[in-house]
Amino acid sequence: MRKNTEPHTVFTREQLDAYFASYVGMEGGNPGAAVWFCDSAPHPGVAPLSGPLVPHARPTAWDAAYRYRFRHHMERWQSHQKIARIMAAARARVFRTTMGEQEWRHYFDHHLYAPHGAEFKLSLFPLPARLTDELPWSKAFRGQPELFPRQRYLDLCREGRRFPFIDAIRRRWKPKVVVCLGERHADDFAQAFVLAQARASDHVLQPADQPKTLRVLERDGTTWLICPPLAGAGGMMSDVLLDAMGQYLARWLRPDDFSGHVMAVAREPVSLP
Repeated sequence: MRKNTEPHTVFTREQLDAYFASYVGMEGGNPGAAVWFCDSAPHPGVAPLSGPLVPHARPTAWDAAYRYRFRHHMERWQSHQKIARIMAAARARVFRTTMGEQEWRHYFDHHLYAPHGAEFKLSLFPLPARLTDELPWSKAFRGQPELFPRQRYLDLCREGRRFPFIDAIRRRWKPKVVVCLGERHADDFAQAFVLAQARASDHVLQPADQPKTLRVLERDGTTWLICPPLAGAGGMMSDVLLDAMGQYLARWLRPDDFSGHVMAVAREPVSLP
């Protein structure tokens, strides 16, 4: 009987705040990796919000069980495929090898977001903007007063414990580079990662394609690259741009950044101050 009542549970602000101050809504991988990718929100298709809300104390990863479970869906995950291309290009530059045309596919199929891998994927906000194409936010959360309208949910993440949690895990794991996807979210990236006092400059990616400007910020041993999104008219749509992004990213990396890291799940969960 409990299963039938869960979709009608009304969550309090305190319950949601505690739930969001965790690894929920992050694709995961290895937080001990040198490279992090940060999006504004996770991709659609995650499990709908249902009780009881249990914070995710440890990150997930694309291990063998995960890849088997989603084997029929991964072909459609184009943004993740683009990240795989960026990382394959970075790895080729670090090892001074030529990247084959299908090398990104091998990286996607075998290395991306692995438990011991070279990257970690997180998101500023824990819930997708649309749960599915057929279920917009207004329908999904109309019965949740702390999530509807959507602005109330965004404010909860910014003013509550979600953004401090993101800053806390960054300070703990100290990635070399955080690639922030989508310059229109620059203010939220700056708030979540506490970048108000960071050293800032610009870098122009200009391969044989339309140039793209990256905002480069440095603080506390980490560099943030705020770049265009991976989709949309103004995004990093071409293979040429993705390869150039990977080659630029490689300047912060060394061969041992691709040789595996301490498994994240073996460590204690992050606790906020």
